[in-house]
Amino acid sequence: MMSASSPAQPYTQSTPQAHIIASDAEALAIAHEIAAVLKPGAAERDRTGIVPAEIVNTYSNSGLWGITVPRRFGGAEVSAATLAQVIAILSAADPSLGQIPQNHYCLLEDIRLQGSDDQQAFFFAQVLQGYRFANALSETGGKTVLDIRTRIEEGADGLRINGRKGYCTGSLYAHWIGILALDADDRAQLAFVPQNSPGLTVVNDWACLGQRTTASGT
Repeated sequence: MMSASSPAQPYTQSTPQAHIIASDAEALAIAHEIAAVLKPGAAERDRTGIVPAEIVNTYSNSGLWGITVPRRFGGAEVSAATLAQVIAILSAADPSLGQIPQNHYCLLEDIRLQGSDDQQAFFFAQVLQGYRFANALSETGGKTVLDIRTRIEEGADGLRINGRKGYCTGSLYAHWIGILALDADDRAQLAFVPQNSPGLTVVNDWACLGQRTTASGT
């Protein structure tokens, strides 16, 4: 469980209703449209560290967060070149909001490469609907990036995760958080946990100049 003494204010979550993008060309066109929405107020958002919920919802409901979903699951499966262009377009408008989906896309690739057919069908459907994913992989205080102390343990009431994570980009805005933890055999496991799960606290303690709205906190 991620925890700290001063949790972030709850971020308004609504049931998403995302547009489904069908092609690389459509992804690029919509990226330009969303960039025009993100650019106004970008400097003020970075100064205050506050992103209105409607901005984030408009961003993910555009369908851009689902453009890497494989075609066999209903996505556009855009090329890596198109994905890079989309991120460049968005980041030119607001670098912080352009960075937020980085780990979202990485987690989708993990699901594509390692998930079962049932897991892929479930999570890719969530993504196409507009659900946002964030990471909780790294930890502070360790000697190396591989020094993972968070544990996932099986109990009478199911699996339980205990630990503290840092640099969790986008976690304040996410519906799902991918948490890296070690099991009883010290094998790394990636658990996808709803952001509103009991015992999981997101702390918006990230205040880096130019990145205040990436929500890369604890």
